[in-house]
Amino acid sequence: MEEALARNFSVWDKSMVQLRPSFSLEDIYGKGIIYNPKLYDTDYSHFSQDLVSLEVLTGREFCVMGETPIICHAATAAPETISLLEEGGVNVPPIRYIYSNDDEYIRLLDNLKKQNKKLIFQYPHPSKDISKEISWIEPELHAYLCDKRNIPKLVPEGHFPKRRTISLEQILNEKPELPFVLKTGDGRATSGGFGVLLVNDKKQLQKVDDTFGDLSQLIIEEFIEYDQNISVHYVADQYGEIHFLGMSEQIVSNEGNFRGSWISTDIEDKFAEIVSVGYKVMENIAKKGYIGFAGFDVLIKGDQFYFIDLNVRFNASTCGLLLMEDIQNKLGKYFVRLCNFEWTNDFNGLIRVLKKYVSNQQIIPLSLLNSNQFQQGKLVEKAIGLVAGHSIDEVESILSEMSSEGLIVKE
Repeated sequence: MEEALARNFSVWDKSMVQLRPSFSLEDIYGKGIIYNPKLYDTDYSHFSQDLVSLEVLTGREFCVMGETPIICHAATAAPETISLLEEGGVNVPPIRYIYSNDDEYIRLLDNLKKQNKKLIFQYPHPSKDISKEISWIEPELHAYLCDKRNIPKLVPEGHFPKRRTISLEQILNEKPELPFVLKTGDGRATSGGFGVLLVNDKKQLQKVDDTFGDLSQLIIEEFIEYDQNISVHYVADQYGEIHFLGMSEQIVSNEGNFRGSWISTDIEDKFAEIVSVGYKVMENIAKKGYIGFAGFDVLIKGDQFYFIDLNVRFNASTCGLLLMEDIQNKLGKYFVRLCNFEWTNDFNGLIRVLKKYVSNQQIIPLSLLNSNQFQQGKLVEKAIGLVAGHSIDEVESILSEMSSEGLIVKE
């Protein structure tokens, strides 16, 4: 389905709640751009090894596009999915450039380049493979900002853990005191806990190979036994203004992988200094010439806090924060949890189950993926959504009910 323009003509009940973002992409970048959320295939190793989990992300930002066109996998744009998203109040972008595999994706980029289109890349693509002329933001700048090695250049002194760049060979010879955090230092973006390893046992180092990153450029970082793990989120717009969007409290598995987050735009006073330092970080990023979204992961230990990662792109919680004002004002819900779901039965069953929670205004669906469109045989269906309630207990109760019906929060 190379460069297909998928348009939705389903009937929309105007009396239903419609959720609009506090900032759309047009507000941030202006008109005439296309948003591209896809990860380039050479970077798959720094993310989930589950291709379906990567492709469902290409539909996650539908809700904040406004009229901005988006590139997405065909499996996220099934008619049943679009209908459910609209029923949940999501404004789906009318123009969707669709691909079904990596070869179609490359041809799509080539055709858009021939049309002199400009793309906002969620993840920087290698210039040796993809012409930099198609990118609205300089790929070298984006790569610089995503490079974990550059955190000390962007974060004020005293607000990041002690760290150094070192080769794996040096680590094995020096035997640093355990535990420590090992991070990839090759400049590629990472997400969801991938490209990061908490080393508690020297035997773990024997399993580190070049799929982790450039073994001559690893980062050893001080391990922080934290009290709280949060992210603070910002956007720099086309006019040079920086806006604080809110914060998320990350839910992390025992293995260090991201399992979702609680999001909020109502910030307690105890986080004021973190928000202020985060604003300074975003200023430093914007001064480099960046326009767009970013979220900064922060560990809190007592009265100290440490910026441990700068995610200069849409983050998992960004859409929820952009929709939060309408969720509060139109739905009357103030407690929202972003969740990634898995469903092991057929896709139509997933639609049926979600419809009930959408009708009850308990979930705002963001993205669904029909795995039948992949060639690897039967795969797990994926969904991303915002579960909303009047209290934390209510949200947890909704999730428990979902689980009993087979809709499981991804570990």
